[in-house]
This record gives sequence, C-alpha cells and structure tokens, in this order.
Amino acid sequence: MATRIPNEVVEEIRQRINIVDVISQHVQLRKQGRNLFGLCPFHEERTPSFSVNEEKQIFHCFSCGRGGNVFSFLMDLEDLSFPQAVAKVAPMAGIEIAEDVSETTAKPVDPQIQALLDLYADATKLYHHFLVNTAVGEQALDYLHERGLDDGTIDAYSLGFAPTGDVLLKYFEEKKIDYQLLRASELFVTWSDGTLHDRFNDRVLFTIRNAKGQPIAYSGRKLTSGDDEPKYINSPESPLFEKSRELFNLDMAKNAIRKSKQVILFEGFMDVIAAFQAGINNGVASMGTSLTPEQVQILNRMAESISVTYDADSAGQAATKRALDLIAMNSQLKAQVVHIPDNQDPDEFLRSHDSTAFTNVFVHNTEDPVAFNIRYLQTDRNMNNQAEVFAYIADVLPVIASVNEPLIRETYLAQLSDAYHISLAGLQQQIQPLLLAKIAQGQGGAHQTQAKSRQQNDGAQTPWQNDTRTWSKAVQPNLRPRLSRGEQAEQILLAWILRDPTAWLNVTSREDFHFNQANYETLLLLASAYKDEFEGNEPVDAARFMDYVQRPDLTRIIASLDDIDDRLFDTEDPQSQINDYIRVIMQESPLEDQIKQVRRELSEASQVHNQALVAQLTIKLVELMKQNQPQRKS
Repeated sequence: MATRIPNEVVEEIRQRINIVDVISQHVQLRKQGRNLFGLCPFHEERTPSFSVNEEKQIFHCFSCGRGGNVFSFLMDLEDLSFPQAVAKVAPMAGIEIAEDVSETTAKPVDPQIQALLDLYADATKLYHHFLVNTAVGEQALDYLHERGLDDGTIDAYSLGFAPTGDVLLKYFEEKKIDYQLLRASELFVTWSDGTLHDRFNDRVLFTIRNAKGQPIAYSGRKLTSGDDEPKYINSPESPLFEKSRELFNLDMAKNAIRKSKQVILFEGFMDVIAAFQAGINNGVASMGTSLTPEQVQILNRMAESISVTYDADSAGQAATKRALDLIAMNSQLKAQVVHIPDNQDPDEFLRSHDSTAFTNVFVHNTEDPVAFNIRYLQTDRNMNNQAEVFAYIADVLPVIASVNEPLIRETYLAQLSDAYHISLAGLQQQIQPLLLAKIAQGQGGAHQTQAKSRQQNDGAQTPWQNDTRTWSKAVQPNLRPRLSRGEQAEQILLAWILRDPTAWLNVTSREDFHFNQANYETLLLLASAYKDEFEGNEPVDAARFMDYVQRPDLTRIIASLDDIDDRLFDTEDPQSQINDYIRVIMQESPLEDQIKQVRRELSEASQVHNQALVAQLTIKLVELMKQNQPQRKS
C-alpha cells in the first residue's frame, strides 16, 4: 500500500540540498551581488533575468514571474508532482525514498477504471502491432507514409490499424477478460443477441490519450470507399473518455505550451501530428471542430495566447467563429486566427514546406478576432443589396463596439464607411448606444468599488512623500512595472511582516486590516496557519513556506517578495511607516481604483460626444482626486 513522504523527511531533504546544485544542471549561473543570475529555462530571453538566492534557497524570474524553491523548480521544469520532485532530489541529498511513497492527496484509482486503462493499453499495443508488423496492415502503413508521416512519428503517436474479423475481441477472450468489463469499455458494439463485436474494422486508428499519456479512445479512418459507412468513426463516451474535457495531443504538447505560453488549436489530428513532426510541439486539437468551454479553460491555465488554425472551407470558418466566441467568453487568452496560404490544410502545407515556412505563416498570415468577425459576417450575404448591407452593419457594429481602443474603433468605422459608402457620422451615431451601454456597465463596477470603502484620508504623509529618493533607489528597480501605489504598498508590507515578527504582530493584531489583492490576503491567512504550526514568532522561511503553500501562483509571489530591498524596512520609526502603508492600502487604493474607472468612462463619453455625461464625470473625477490628494501637515 502506498504511503506518503513524511514532512520531516521532506524538510531534511530540503535542508541538505543546495538549490544552486540542482538549478546549475539546467541553467548556467553567474554570481551578481548577493544572487546568481542566468537565462530563464521557462521562456526565451537574451538578457539574464532568472535569479537564484542561495541564502534563502529560492529562485525567481523577473520577466515571467516564475518562482519557488528547489521542489517547485523541478515540478515546473519537468512537469512533476510534488512527491516526484522530492524523490528526484532525495538521492542528491543522500536520502533514500521508499518506492511506495505517493502524494497524500492522490485519489485512489477505482479498480474498474484501472482495469479499463489496462484494457486500452493492451488494445493500443495490438493495433499498433497490426499496423507496423503485419501484412494486413501494409495498406494502412502505406497510407500514413503517403500522408508524409515517418516511422518515428507513427510510433510516437501509437497509431494503429484495426483489421476485420473481431480480432480484438478474440484477443481479449483468449486472455479471459470479463464480459462486463469488455462491454463497459466501448471498444465493442453489442448486437441484439448480446454478442460483442469489434467497434473498429478496416480502419487506421488515431489513439486519443489523456493528459497523462494513457490511451482512452480512438478515432478510426476508413481506408476503402464504396459503402455507406462514414469516413471517420469515433469512440463514444465511456468511464475513461469525456469528449468535452479531452484535447488530442495535450499529453505531448503541455510542456511546450507552458514554456512558450502559446498554444495552436488545429482542426484535425493529422494537422497536429504533421506539425509535431515538423518541430511544432505546442499544437492540440479538439474532438472534431466542437471546441468546448471546458477545453478552453484547460488551455487558459497553461497558455496566454492561442492561434486558431482551422481549415479554410465553410465548415472550418464557422468552427473558427464558434471557437473565438468560446475563447472570449471563457478565458483570458489572447486569440488570433491563422490562415494557411492557398486555402490549404496545415497538413497539406507541411507536406510541401518546412517548419520555417510554417512558422512564418503565424507571423504574416494572421487576423485578430475583430477583423475576422468583420469579414466572416459577410458570409452568405449579398453585399450589393442595400437591405443586406444594413443587416450586416447592424451585426458588425457590436463587434466594433467591443474594441476598447478608440483609435482602432474609428479605423474600423472608417473602413466600413469607405467600403459601403455610408456616412461615417451616421455610423458613429449608430454605435453610440452600444458604447454608452459599456459605460453604464463600467459605472456599475465603480459603484461596487466605492461601496468597499468610505473612509476619509487622514492626511498622514506616505513613505513616498517622506523620502522620494530612498523609495526610488531602494525599491523601484525591484518592483514589477506599472504597479499602483496601493499595489506597491501591499507588496512591501507583506514582505515586511513575513520577515519581521514585530511587524507581523503589529499588522495582524488589527482586526479591520485586510489586503485588497486576493492572493495577498490568501497568503496572509496561510502564513498565520503556517506560523502556528511550524515557526511561531519567527521570520517565515520562504523555501519552507513554499512547500506548505504548494500553489504555483502563490509561490511565485513569495519568490517575488525576496526582491524587496531590506533597506526599506530600516527606519527610525517603523510603527509610523507601517501605519502609512496600511492607510494607503485601506484608503488610497480604493480611491485609485475609482479614479481609473472614471477616467475610462470619461474617455468613452468623449468619443461618443455625450457632453452632458462628460460634464458629470468631470465633476466626479475632480471630487475623487481631491479626496485622494494627501493633506500636508501644518
């Protein structure tokens, strides 16, 4: 029976190992000041921004934000679980880990699920054997070679061939596999007399694997023609296979996606495989063209941008439209549409071009979602008919209204005006209600922000006012750009209280205090539990705290706090300075949010020439800025 790795063993390994020794195997590090620097292994860069603090045993990249301790480094780099990372480091620390250790949080595998996984693993091996080693599979193998796939790719994707004659059923019957298990697997169809028969016959099989690389389903392509059977048939859903949650090739692509923060969404399995063979490793495909919200959310957790590369035919373009809508509604992914030259499929293009040419397509043949929709909405419309043109304009204006940048919006409107000989002023007037609706939604958000805090500024000076030069020299280079005063105050105060037990007691004893950023407030709560369990009234050990937290987004924040210069906390009156930070967080920060919101609303109102609203918002902005103006002590 599997057992967990005891906490004391994990701690001993972490104490014995030097993070520099582990990271140096993957990154060339050079000493610079108190830290070591190198090129980040998680993204492409020319100037070293990856920092390792040997004293605290943590790492942090200033560019991509990744950070953590020795275990989280290996977890991110090699896609390991926490116990796998501990077990990998253990021999370097001279500690032996038993083979039966596992995560305490790991759910036990249902015996039937494991039996089904074993069944699919055996079926995949059998189908692959028929494809590459038997005369009956020669035609299927020739077909794949003609499609440009080499033997290495065929092996990597466990492609197979299903002959006729219930060969899979006979194979499992010889192994005396239970009838009910075979029936539940969906590898077979059940006839009216209760007998089982192979679901796939005379078909090339594309193996669908889960994120762990385990076979769970197939898509079979018919080799012969002349009958009424469809070209493709797919495995139905089963206890292993939920179509809406699986992405073809995710198991092979996830590391490349996480490293590049980019994913390519293809329409067909062959497109993905051909791209992989050409060295494009971050491609996936949905099950058919029906992308789902669940699939989008999976990709959103791994990537920052997505390139939709569907076929150029009408079905592919309609699927592109649906995909863009789903991506916009269910993720923060930055989307673009990629058009393969000459209306070719990606698979066809790659058969006659190299990977460099394919990569160039993603630079020169792209379209943003707004431009795509403006073009796509013309489909099946007679644009020589005035009624059709007006219907098209009614559909396309909400798309243009969704653009936040006024200049880009005006450019699209001007293009419509020129293309269809419509008054630009008329288009601007027609889009006004849509933009005003956006403003109204923004005002609702501002009212919610205002309700969070109605406290008045107490007039105390902030650390920025007390010594601007010290602030700029000691802190600013180490903070990420574009942080507001409130965000900077939260970052500094969190770093301070984790390092200084006196500051910790000062802040946590205030019942009304809270961080505005959810991640910082979460870290404060976790740190309270951590200190109670491990360190009491001592500074928080960052590397050990990361093991306790075990959330990548939070461990990155902990690592980034190391960049705050200790000189900022070296003050004659720490109590007063802490009070200043708390005031900024509790009072100024909500006001800053309101000011930003009103500025956005004012810009929108100006664009639609709503002078009454401009006047109203200007008065509101002035009042807010007065509230946010620190009063000088007399």
